[in-house]
Amino acid sequence: MSLLSCAQVYWEFTGQCTQCGHCTDACESLIAADMTLGEIAKALLAAQRGATTPEELAERIAENPRLVQAVRGCFFCTQCKNTCFAHNDVTKLIYHARVDFQNLGLIPRDSWSSVQVDQEWDVFTAYRAVYGIGFADLTRHLPGEGLSGATDCEIALMPGCSLAAYAPELTREIFTTVEQLGGKATLIDLCCGSPLKSAGFYARAEALCDRIASELQSSGARQLVCVCPGCVNEMRQTLARHALDIKTVSLAAFLAEHSFSPTQEVPREQLWLSKSCQDRDGDYLEQTCAALGIDATTPAIFNGCCGAGGAVSAFSLDRQEKQTDSKLSFCPDGATVVTMCPTCTYTYAFYLLNNPRPVTNKHYTELLFVNQFDWQQVFGQLEGMWSGEYGPWLAQVLG
Repeated sequence: MSLLSCAQVYWEFTGQCTQCGHCTDACESLIAADMTLGEIAKALLAAQRGATTPEELAERIAENPRLVQAVRGCFFCTQCKNTCFAHNDVTKLIYHARVDFQNLGLIPRDSWSSVQVDQEWDVFTAYRAVYGIGFADLTRHLPGEGLSGATDCEIALMPGCSLAAYAPELTREIFTTVEQLGGKATLIDLCCGSPLKSAGFYARAEALCDRIASELQSSGARQLVCVCPGCVNEMRQTLARHALDIKTVSLAAFLAEHSFSPTQEVPREQLWLSKSCQDRDGDYLEQTCAALGIDATTPAIFNGCCGAGGAVSAFSLDRQEKQTDSKLSFCPDGATVVTMCPTCTYTYAFYLLNNPRPVTNKHYTELLFVNQFDWQQVFGQLEGMWSGEYGPWLAQVLG
């Protein structure tokens, strides 16, 4: 029996990778490791040869800092895939490598304990519990007090973890709009599982998406609207896997399709759209421009991940900050950085709070709707919930 549970994936990559080196040149993490994707797969298989126990295998991998750097330092931005002539899927390789890292105890618990988003408590649900944020009245497909779950919903909104926790009023405003435009709505109050994949819990992430698919099916909804591009990608894959005929679209595409008129005037100048790394082909970038009513040639920031991807901060905080700074460095003074992914918005807001510069940071929904993120309050409350009366409880459930 193989000590590497994902050995078959690594064998596939050793056969597919031509060792051309284009992926290495495109990625700072691979440059630092001086490895191609194929070499990562070979190194994992080489570590297994001669190892007789999981402990011995873990030791052999840990003794290879280049391999650890390549696996733990990946943002999942797919810049390497974009340069690969064979279109090898880096996320498949690294996600599975992290499964083996998790199985072998090579990912410390403190790097993932607060983002077990398939459990009752994670940093987002704890924040909402401490500060009284809830959407029980909007999750109509779930049974409530004296109510059975609705089965006649026409549409479902999936706001994602960051938006639901840190901008509840904006979430409600978006929900109301989606319902007005698309018919009876319900809220999918769950995460797509991305943090679990980053931590090496691939099967748990898929199971969480399967749960969402089951909820969608029972709700009767024929369309799922996701705020985050990452949620769109994950749910399209999941619904296809279950052969469910439920259309999944981004909120931006939905608003543009329904000719939604912004509740405030959208600025026309000094907007710099930060392209999400989940936006492989630029579709979401174009959809966001359409929703905002701005030219698709509006300056956009590419340059990979915002710094939040792949839980790299738990491995190398300096590298995350460097990546965030690099992304923001493209914006001239006075610009408004417009993000598609709420996690990008969070990442930029936190960085700018500690490293001020004359730029404004907005999620595109903040340009369309009245309610806004209050990041000063959010970061103050995040810190306060650990230092206040709930600190011991948080240490117990998230520690």
